[in-house]
Amino acid sequence: MNKQNFFLCLLIVVLFSSCKNDKDEILFFPGQLDLLKNEVNASFDSLNNSINAAVNVFSASGFDAVAMRSKLLELYNESTFAAELVYTSPDGIMEIIEPAAYYSYEGSNISAQPHVIKAFQTKQPVLSDGFIVVEGYQAAVTIHPVIHNNQLIGAISAVIVPANLLKRIIEPVVKNQDFEVWVMEKTGLTLYDQDEEEIGINVLTHPMYDDFPVLRQACLKMAGEESGETKYSFYQTGTNIVVNKKTYWNTFHMQGNQWKIIYVKPE
Repeated sequence: MNKQNFFLCLLIVVLFSSCKNDKDEILFFPGQLDLLKNEVNASFDSLNNSINAAVNVFSASGFDAVAMRSKLLELYNESTFAAELVYTSPDGIMEIIEPAAYYSYEGSNISAQPHVIKAFQTKQPVLSDGFIVVEGYQAAVTIHPVIHNNQLIGAISAVIVPANLLKRIIEPVVKNQDFEVWVMEKTGLTLYDQDEEEIGINVLTHPMYDDFPVLRQACLKMAGEESGETKYSFYQTGTNIVVNKKTYWNTFHMQGNQWKIIYVKPE
């Protein structure tokens, strides 16, 4: 083989190897993200299907306080992750709440809450952003308007604690693994993290992240895109040691909201 042909063959081998490595890296995407997304979706589907069935009952029959309380208690007992079920009047008053532990909050006016306004205006179900509910804890709400004879007669809502739902789904997947998973609302609010003190903190605005601008840039990227990969540096879970983290994410969509499910592996 002459020298020219030798170098040509060598170039082809190098280019082939380079393309193969690039392709392998592009094709890698953690299968756990689809698994977790599907499990979160299945949990919400189960809850929403039960609420929709209740909405259909009152859409046909109209509002009845005794029947509504009975149905809310039934929904609460059936659900594996709803903290409470609420009937809200067309004026935005939480008139009926189950279970009994929250009876003292009946009569609270929540008409100014954004998800209530949106649901009553659009007549469509809405999953709220995370916020501190009047009962005093960090939660999110899925609210379903009830329409009878073309008139809004209120809404049935489930109040949920995202961290509790997500912990139950995520912990078995990450147990004894070399990766972690955390979940961020599209607003930057941390819904779940293995470092529990970070739950309920907004990555984009809280001072504890001021020294990590690359992390914030990564979170903005994740908030704005459906899925992908990026990198950032932050503390290793449970320590004060800063490590580089390879990151992949996928997006869970529900009733106009988005949760970013994020896979993180130290490099």
